Amino acid sequence: MKRRPLQVSLQAREPSVVELTLGDRVQLDRVTPSQHGYVADRHGRLLEPGVTRLALPPGHFFFKTLSDAHLRVVTGGVVTRTALDDKDKWPDPLPIVPDVRGDEIAGELPIFTIE
Repeated sequence: MKRRPLQVSLQAREPSVVELTLGDRVQLDRVTPSQHGYVADRHGRLLEPGVTRLALPPGHFFFKTLSDAHLRVVTGGVVTRTALDDKDKWPDPLPIVPDVRGDEIAGELPIFTIE
């Protein structure tokens, strides 16, 4: 069965260290407000499959994944939200609410767990 993309939004409320366990390569973006909505800029290098430890400054971060992912907060405070991928627009950093109009896209949704 085809996998559907999952959007994961992270809000670091203070300087934080997290470990992300990923099954595919993902790009972590930092989302900042601008005059015309929000702008996403790459935060660091691409994250490879496996376990990656990241230091996050306070702010909003975002990534999309096709595989299951796990987040472990080592230090600090992080709030997360997940939603189905919406290719038409960038979501507000928090909260992300899936579009409930029409039928769901066929396919299996990845699982995101938090420790």
